[in-house]
Amino acid sequence: MKILSQKFYNYLSYGNKRTAYIYARHVDDFLRFVGKDSLDAVTPLDVTDWLTSLKRDKDYKDRTLHLCLSAVRKFLKVMRAYELLDAIPSEISYTPSEPLWLDEKTTFQLISRVPVLCIAYDLALRIGEVPLLRTETLNFNTGDIEVTRLKHKGHSNKYILRLDDWCLKILRDHVEQYDVRGKLFPMSVMWINTIFRRRRSALNMSENYKFHCLRHSRITHIAIQELEKKGFVDELSLSRFAGHLRTETTRMYVHLATKYLAFKSRREV
Repeated sequence: MKILSQKFYNYLSYGNKRTAYIYARHVDDFLRFVGKDSLDAVTPLDVTDWLTSLKRDKDYKDRTLHLCLSAVRKFLKVMRAYELLDAIPSEISYTPSEPLWLDEKTTFQLISRVPVLCIAYDLALRIGEVPLLRTETLNFNTGDIEVTRLKHKGHSNKYILRLDDWCLKILRDHVEQYDVRGKLFPMSVMWINTIFRRRRSALNMSENYKFHCLRHSRITHIAIQELEKKGFVDELSLSRFAGHLRTETTRMYVHLATKYLAFKSRREV
């Protein structure tokens, strides 16, 4: 039934292709497990056996399990296999782990003056969003630049964000030195990640810190700054800056900032 997972991928790929691939991969695993010639031959008992195998044989973390079940539920709904759909729990919950982030001093040591890392941090970019930046959308007078957010599933994903002065200066020097036109960083995601890993190794940092920690750090730093200056965080503005579709996601960083400041105040007493 591999053709079914391919059709499912094609159906989803009109939105986010990465999500479509991940969902189709989980569906492919499900269909391989049940091992029937057609979806009509699959029974609710097969689905129950598959769920049992996930809990017994797969070393899935809660988040991966949540994603796996969501993918198959989506597939069965698209295929209108409602009897099978009823065999999968409709309420799948997991407790997400806190984002891994770095304090400002360590962050600036990590990014140094490396342009691609500086802009990734300053704009809280996901690694796949970095190669999408273009020089023609960068205004060197104001620091405004167009950012394309990737995880928006059909929503508007173009934002105009403003670079901090320190980052704008580094970018201006980068563009002038290399006469950059078109793509601001004409390099692959793999190469960008290599640059990050080299800086991480230079500081003898744990490999647990991935490129995404720059994004986590930036959002948390903004929340800390707002709490220190105003006593509260403008969650809507921070959510828009981060490209979050749900303010609940942004609230997680506000929680991190609050915990950090509470810990800091205890140490200062």
